[in-house]
Amino acid sequence: MLHIDMESRRQHGIGRRDFVRAGALSTFGLTMADLLRARAEARPNDAEPKAKACIVLWMSGGPSHLDTFDLKPDAPSTHRGTFNPIETNVPGMQICEHLPKLAQQGDKFSILNTMTHPSPSHDIASHIMLTGNVPARGTISPSYGSVVFREWGYQGSLPPYIAVPSGHRYAAAGFMGGTYKPFAIGSDPNANGFQVRSLRLPAGMTVDRLNNRRKWLEGLDSLKQRLDGDEELEVLDGFYKRSYDMIAAPEASKAFDLSGEDDKLRTRYGRNTLGQSCLLARRLVESGVSFVHVDRGGWDTHSKNFETLQNTRLPELDQAFSALLEDLDQRGMLESTIVLWMGEFGRTPTIDYAPRWQGGRHHYSKVFSSVIAGGGFSGGHVVGTSTDKGEEVKDRPVLPWDVGASMFTLLGIPYDKTYVERDRNIRLLPYGTSVVSGGMLKELADVS
Repeated sequence: MLHIDMESRRQHGIGRRDFVRAGALSTFGLTMADLLRARAEARPNDAEPKAKACIVLWMSGGPSHLDTFDLKPDAPSTHRGTFNPIETNVPGMQICEHLPKLAQQGDKFSILNTMTHPSPSHDIASHIMLTGNVPARGTISPSYGSVVFREWGYQGSLPPYIAVPSGHRYAAAGFMGGTYKPFAIGSDPNANGFQVRSLRLPAGMTVDRLNNRRKWLEGLDSLKQRLDGDEELEVLDGFYKRSYDMIAAPEASKAFDLSGEDDKLRTRYGRNTLGQSCLLARRLVESGVSFVHVDRGGWDTHSKNFETLQNTRLPELDQAFSALLEDLDQRGMLESTIVLWMGEFGRTPTIDYAPRWQGGRHHYSKVFSSVIAGGGFSGGHVVGTSTDKGEEVKDRPVLPWDVGASMFTLLGIPYDKTYVERDRNIRLLPYGTSVVSGGMLKELADVS
């Protein structure tokens, strides 16, 4: 195992004021005209990016770092819990014993064991992790997926940004507006007869009739007159055109159709919501979707932490995450697809054995783990070290905007880009300003 140790500011040297300063870099402002102008200009950068797509596996609730990727077997019983570490296929790199399949894919992913930010609140922490920004003055920042949507635009009939089964509140477009929010499929991919609700034609409606209706609407002189020069109506017009295209396009239906997958592969991913969501994410990226957000809740383990993890969350994660990495790699897609596994924070190092909690862990943001793979990020590494009880950052803190800046660089999007909204400058990320930072993930990728 290659273990990273960098000289940088430690967690106890990071003040709340540093984080607040990051949020103050963004100010709200957006008009419909701005949205339209940005959408018209959206296109991939001239330079070919190393990463062509991104999949975020969002573990809503906050996974325990001490029971997944940063176990402390030598810590006292008040901290170490009931799980043991096991070796991965990378010598010296260990993860939880309940992730054996993932352990065999260790060479494909790297662990960020010193993630840190200031908030133990689900709401604020989710905003920070999904956007790379601390909220300030009521401003909601755009998610990573919405930024990619705005910068790259449509590459075909499928939406550039899709949420499976649905998206978190902060996986949306924030101040960029509804134009750049994700298309949420609204259905469980593991359900019998799974079908995306928005792609169903109304009873009695055929594709031919749908196309005829579209042509009829386009031919209305009154509508053309209203649309001419009216930017807000042009947005609606563009929305309906995209909807028509998506319903009528055979490639859209094919991308969402899991029935065409081999039963053995579907079982390999796991016949559950997370497993089939990850399989669908691979299919969508394969079909040209730029960004997929996979949402799986149930990680808020205030009570019965170990039972919940051992019986449900870890077995699901083990199957789904390992299958996704293996499948992407075998198809030659991993090298161009970033996969980021994360939650809003970790769990308290001390275990609460009070009768109410029965061995639970509570919210903890001082130090926790995330996992990153593909798209230019090398595998088989552990970045950063936490203290012996998993309570603090010992070396090499990793801030959310460090991760965001690294990903955007590989995606060919300048992390220091400034959007002008309502005559106000809004910086994409606070990375590179006076806000505290551990630095981009140069240990894992060429992001210089």
